[in-house]
Amino acid sequence: MVYGYYNKTDRKFLKRCRIASTAVITDKENLHIEDNVWINHYVRIDAAGGVSIGEGCQIGYGSCILSHSTHNSIRLMGYHFMEYDAPNRIGYIAKATTIGRYSFIGGGSFIMPGVRIGKGCVIGVNSVITHDLPDYSIAVGSPAKIIGSTKQSDSKYLEHELVKKYYYDKDNSDIDQ
Repeated sequence: MVYGYYNKTDRKFLKRCRIASTAVITDKENLHIEDNVWINHYVRIDAAGGVSIGEGCQIGYGSCILSHSTHNSIRLMGYHFMEYDAPNRIGYIAKATTIGRYSFIGGGSFIMPGVRIGKGCVIGVNSVITHDLPDYSIAVGSPAKIIGSTKQSDSKYLEHELVKKYYYDKDNSDIDQ
C-alpha cells in the first residue's frame, strides 16, 4: 500500500490517500483524486477521458473505472485502427467519469465511461455501472439497478455523538428518520 498521492490536476499532495501497489492507473494527468481515498489491490483506473474521485471514496479490490472505449472504433476501422490518433478513430468514446464524495465501489465492479456516481453511494460487489446514479444510491447487479438509499440506511446512526460531529454531509438536512 502506498500512502499519499500527488494529485497532478491541482498540484497537491494528499497525505490520507492510500493506493495499493498493484493498482494500475493510466493517464494520471487526467486523474483528479481528493484526499482520504482508498484504492484497493488490482484496481484499474483508465483516466484517458478524465476521471474524478471524490473525498473519502473506497474503490474495492479488482474494480475497473473506465473513461474511454475503443470497442466500436476497432470494429469499424479494422486493421487500420492504429493508423489514426484516438480522437480521429470513428466510434471512439472518451467521456469523463466521476465518483462522488464518500461513495463505496464494491470489489470487482466496473464503472463505464461517462458515468457519474453521486455522493454517498454504495455499489455492490461485481456490479456494472452503465448509467448515472443519483446521490445516496445503493446499486447492485449487471447492469446495476438502484435498490435503496444510503439516506435510509444512515438514518439509524445520525443521533450518535460521533456521527453528529463528523458526518460527511452536514448540508443534508432531509435524511429520512
